Amino acid sequence: MPRDKPPNTFLCLVLLSTFLQGSSFVATKAVLRDVQPLWLATLRFFVAALSLVPVLLPRLLHPNRRSGSRMPWLHLALIGLLQTTGVMAFLTIGLTSSTAPMAAILMASNPLLVALLAGVLLGEPVRRQGWAGLALSFVGVVLCIGVEMVFTGAIGRGEVLVMLGSTCWALATIVSQRFNLSIDAWVLAFWQMVFGTAGLALVALIRGDAFSLPASPTAWLWFLWLAIPASTGAMGLWFAALRRGGAVRTSGFLFLCPLFAAVIAFVLHGERVSWHQSLGGLLIAAGIGLVTTARASAAPASGTSASSLRVER
Repeated sequence: MPRDKPPNTFLCLVLLSTFLQGSSFVATKAVLRDVQPLWLATLRFFVAALSLVPVLLPRLLHPNRRSGSRMPWLHLALIGLLQTTGVMAFLTIGLTSSTAPMAAILMASNPLLVALLAGVLLGEPVRRQGWAGLALSFVGVVLCIGVEMVFTGAIGRGEVLVMLGSTCWALATIVSQRFNLSIDAWVLAFWQMVFGTAGLALVALIRGDAFSLPASPTAWLWFLWLAIPASTGAMGLWFAALRRGGAVRTSGFLFLCPLFAAVIAFVLHGERVSWHQSLGGLLIAAGIGLVTTARASAAPASGTSASSLRVER
């Protein structure tokens, strides 16, 4: 197809996007030394949303001027509360007692939750190959956390919180597909970050977390990297990759995020990944591959995923 010429364009986009997403776990760990988790997430996405204003200003308040339809504020608020408030609250607090590679691996299992929820809430069936992938990835998640921890009930608080964040991300994906909003993707991203940021600030105030800012030039550099390249930049590159490679093909690269997070954490901080985390990560990657290929081959026959078909054409 024309959009795949040259193929290196797609690969560059998706590799850079997943690298930036992976770096966000390491950057978050660095800034958490100075800033409370919820306030860090609040500041991160407030700055990320502000960075989009110069580009989107003409379209923010009147994105549907041609169709005359109103802004779906309630839908945008719900997506923001799930995608930004829920995901980032659980993930950022979880990172205070979990490692960056572990959190990235657990978050990368998100497509599995999406597959399960899509079958229940959207009526999209999962084929036998998909169930095999789900089972394989479940074993991988167990290995990542640690078999002993799972069967003794000693799973860490950080890991539980990260998994709750991944669940919010999956729910946000399902809700977005259900609503099928006819607005520009960048406008959607902006407003969901605005609503999500407000939700994060409210939760931080209710918890009584003390507001603080990065305390050193190094922490500020990490924060600016987290807010701009690792948030706004990663999102823009991801959408560009989606346009060229399609949703199913592109999502298969998501597992590169924990790989990049592990490499960055090792290079900068000497954090090592254990053998069971490495093996578990490989099993999750293989499982995600089975699930995504099963859903890709099933979509044209079932006709249940119109949005995915539009992207794939």
